[in-house]
Amino acid sequence: MSTRTIDICIVGAGPRGTVALERVCANAPLLSPGQDVHVHVVDPYPVGGGRVWKFDQPRELLMNTVAGDVTVFTDQTVTCEGPLTPGPTQYQWARMVADGLVTDVSDEAKAEAAQMEAWSYASRAFQGEYLGWSFRHIVERAPAGVSVSVHQTRAVSVTESPDGMQEVRLEGEDLPLRVDAVVLAQGHYDVAPTTREQHLIDFAARHGLHYVAPNSPAEADLSWVTAGEPVIVRGLGLNFYDYMILLSEGRGGHFVTEGDGLRYLPSGEEPVMYAGSGRGMPYRARAEIKQEVVPRYKPDFITATEIAELRLGAGTGRTDFLRDLFPLVAKEVAWVYYRALLKDTAPEGHARLVAEFPGLSWGSPRMERLIEELVPDPELRFDWKRLDRPADGIGFAGQAAFREWITAQLAEDLRHSRLGPERSAVKAAAAVMRDLREEVRAVISHQGISGASYRDHIDRWFSGLNNYAASGPPATRVAQLLALVRAGIVEPLGPRMKVSAEEDDGVFLASSPDVPGTEVRATALVEAHLPLTDVRRATDPLLASLRAAGECRAHFIPDADGGGYETGGLDVTESTFQVVRGDGTPHPARFSYGPPVESVQWVTAIGARPHVNSRTLLQGDSIARSCLRQGMARLARLDADDAARRETATTVPLAG
Repeated sequence: MSTRTIDICIVGAGPRGTVALERVCANAPLLSPGQDVHVHVVDPYPVGGGRVWKFDQPRELLMNTVAGDVTVFTDQTVTCEGPLTPGPTQYQWARMVADGLVTDVSDEAKAEAAQMEAWSYASRAFQGEYLGWSFRHIVERAPAGVSVSVHQTRAVSVTESPDGMQEVRLEGEDLPLRVDAVVLAQGHYDVAPTTREQHLIDFAARHGLHYVAPNSPAEADLSWVTAGEPVIVRGLGLNFYDYMILLSEGRGGHFVTEGDGLRYLPSGEEPVMYAGSGRGMPYRARAEIKQEVVPRYKPDFITATEIAELRLGAGTGRTDFLRDLFPLVAKEVAWVYYRALLKDTAPEGHARLVAEFPGLSWGSPRMERLIEELVPDPELRFDWKRLDRPADGIGFAGQAAFREWITAQLAEDLRHSRLGPERSAVKAAAAVMRDLREEVRAVISHQGISGASYRDHIDRWFSGLNNYAASGPPATRVAQLLALVRAGIVEPLGPRMKVSAEEDDGVFLASSPDVPGTEVRATALVEAHLPLTDVRRATDPLLASLRAAGECRAHFIPDADGGGYETGGLDVTESTFQVVRGDGTPHPARFSYGPPVESVQWVTAIGARPHVNSRTLLQGDSIARSCLRQGMARLARLDADDAARRETATTVPLAG
């Protein structure tokens, strides 16, 4: 490399690596005018999509975000420091493909684009092609002086040379990349198994069983699953729906429309999936909203002033989510829910709600009395406990009773989804829960609440509840699940599912204490969830080597009494996203954002959304500008050194 070139390395070529690259290209003409900038992008997987959005994965696997809500480009709502450089959303790109303006895509993508609406859920392979095109589009339109090299391999370490340059070593390469700054945008990285997972791996190996540890379903080997074989599936979130479809439609079966629902026609190659979880209820369907741009909800109670006041306790461990923030969240959700419930059916009640509700505190006797008077039927009131644990207290007589209950629950959820948030108070509440993630994130991220509260209230409760209620699959998936339950391909096990490894019998045993007679013995267990990102267990060679050298650390959230909670997220600074070293100092030239920093920031896996001032785009812009400034600072030092040398060389000593 030339010492006069600013060199930047982005590790990870998925969505966040692509955003970081685009932001470097956008900012370079302003922050480094006249200087050459070279960006090295390192990833063994295809550029744009990276590992998660590979375009050769099964087309049956769908996104859970609609096409009009996916982007990697800035728009007029983004309040970043750098210039705005708009580009197409996934839906707009699909129209470009359908209109013949983009031709270098697969035939499958062309067929999918021809049918796509803004509210469609694209296949993950289609998303991979969109992201790949976006990456190439960014490179092709890079400003003069900005060049890009793609290294289709892994980064295995980064060290600092005496002159302050970062040396990134690549797998299979002898010489390191010497760069001014490094962006760690690996997304979901590999981790070592937990103690429990390792126990099950060893148990399966001893007894010749099959155990699928937490993983992306697209990467799981399911070729061993035989027709009619009982398979225990633990987890009923998004990964469950993926495994469900891979082991049904992916085995040659297909769904046909029957009335207003679906019927499944099996191929005969499907196993029987015995599925359950702690809640016992699969993630709820996303509401169907048939418009291209869905405005983000603007809170009435979790205001900027409230957030600023709550943030005053950041780092002290004094703020508690359940005590200090959740009442505002609950009030905001109830405000939306009851307005939607009453606006058409009880206009007088709606008027009273609007007049009295805002001035009352959540959970106060006056608030409770108002809700009871406006909504006399307890079944119609918004109930957080019932939302979280819908099966609690029902008392099922057996498996048939539970199956009947859960199919009714799925059908009702599907009905609400089709009504959408405009006509369903249930889905209106779910939509606002999704949008309020931004306000919750603003409060609780970067040590905003105590460590104990983050562990007990966020990690062990609210994150899962929010995902279950507000970040579920497309409605189509719930309709397919309903059809598979009725066809006997999926057998719901019940809440509080327990799985044990029976050493004497050499089988996995699954049951639900709430549903008598559900005991299932099987030779296969599938964990239907992703592994938690945890830098302490990282097997990604770059992160593992950084931690071993004390060059990064796990995030720690203190408690007021001096204790705290070490989360496993890669610790970064609050505003600049610099990687924090083991001694607590931020590294000036290393940055990270996205899934590796989960718990430092909340819900980091959410990609960039258009029209909402996306935090992913704001963070990518900030990091890109810091990288360019780092390079410019080095060049300024070189210029100062050159000037000093010239002055020394031209100084003539006075005669003595």
